[in-house]
Amino acid sequence: MAAGSISEDEFWNSIISFLTLSSKIDRKWMIIDTQNGARYVKKTEIIKDTENKEHPASPMDNAHIRNNEVEVFKLSKIEDEDSAVFQGEESLDQSNLTWEYHILYSQSFSVPVLYFNVHTQNGKLLSLDEIWKKVPETYQERLSEDRWTFISQQEHPVLGCPYFYLHPCHTAELMKNTPAVTDKRHYIVAWLSAVGPVVGLNLPLEYGKLCAC
Repeated sequence: MAAGSISEDEFWNSIISFLTLSSKIDRKWMIIDTQNGARYVKKTEIIKDTENKEHPASPMDNAHIRNNEVEVFKLSKIEDEDSAVFQGEESLDQSNLTWEYHILYSQSFSVPVLYFNVHTQNGKLLSLDEIWKKVPETYQERLSEDRWTFISQQEHPVLGCPYFYLHPCHTAELMKNTPAVTDKRHYIVAWLSAVGPVVGLNLPLEYGKLCAC
């Protein structure tokens, strides 16, 4: 097996370690088991859209969005039920984007792969060009020559519908010099910390701190 790669058993052991950390930090990741026996790891995040690429929305911004929605719902309950539904719909902030992230294992490359989709609050999926515009400028500069191969779209291997993904061809090379190679329990944390920020996925610092314990 190539340096920096990971076996499927090691992948799932690292996923379990990662989910254990998540249960202590943000409780946002979960394993999805499908009827055909396939499984993947999922996280859904609502993030306020912003043109400021150098400072993407943080989990705290997301919490603020959810709290606002709760308050709007509480106020609308004062009115009759029909009015409450109407007010709840009107209160949706159309500048919010829903980012759905999936982690799967690539048999071909022996590394994890990050799949994702992004849609507006009315359900419109963003195009590849729109997603690329939301990549932080520092990454855009580094990836300018490989932009259309680094982020691509293909059929989701489990769900069978189009998803964007970060191509795994360079993952083993990226990971071979990280401490996760010797302690593969934390491989997923190290990998997500490296590739996630390209598409707005930033792990809280607590993940790294707990891995170091």
